[in-house]
Amino acid sequence: MSTRYSARFEGVSLLEKGKSQTVSVSIERSGSAPTITSATFSLMNPAGEALIDAQTATVAGGVVSYALPDSTLTNEEYGLRWLVLFEAVIGGVSYSFYNDAAVCKTQIFPPITPTDLSDRHGDLSNLLPSGVTSTQAYIDAAWIELTSWLYSEAVPFWTLRTVSALREPLIFGALALCFRDFSTLLDSADRYTELAELYETRTHKARQRLRGYFDRGEDDSVSATQNPASAIIMLSSRRRA
Repeated sequence: MSTRYSARFEGVSLLEKGKSQTVSVSIERSGSAPTITSATFSLMNPAGEALIDAQTATVAGGVVSYALPDSTLTNEEYGLRWLVLFEAVIGGVSYSFYNDAAVCKTQIFPPITPTDLSDRHGDLSNLLPSGVTSTQAYIDAAWIELTSWLYSEAVPFWTLRTVSALREPLIFGALALCFRDFSTLLDSADRYTELAELYETRTHKARQRLRGYFDRGEDDSVSATQNPASAIIMLSSRRRA
């Protein structure tokens, strides 16, 4: 029986048209990277045709990556239903790690920094675990959770142009992760547990009232009205840039 390795993708693989970029996956077992002797990368379009077929991938510890040239997607349409595939040989056994992908105009980025968290709780820096100097890791984790939630709700979050609308759910989500972590490390009187639960509730409510302007066709033409994120239907645009 083959070993059940964990393959960590940070959500849907977003492939920006006309840009050089790297696609990667982190492979682990029990918190440790396995010895990967070789790996390949493939990219399939919605029709199942391989634009890149089993090309040699780069292995660095447990991270397998492939550098996508800027010309790869030149003639392709924006949209969903693409697939990336990493095949890795570990201990003489070949493993296949798939992830779904979307061809997009651009990615979006977190609209907050650690300053936004410390503005609300000035003592955060004094509570961080030993060796940790910033709350950035909590922001990164909250960003993955937020964008994964949006994607699971059929929201093409990368087409959101009111990126500032994500500030509130992202701040609350990061603070919830902070205080949940502190509750397991520091708290004997449930103070941080209560704060974690408070921000978890606020995160949920902020997500439900999230609204913004979307560039649905990815042609720099935003929607005429603000749309609730939960009401946006995932689109598979057929426009070529």
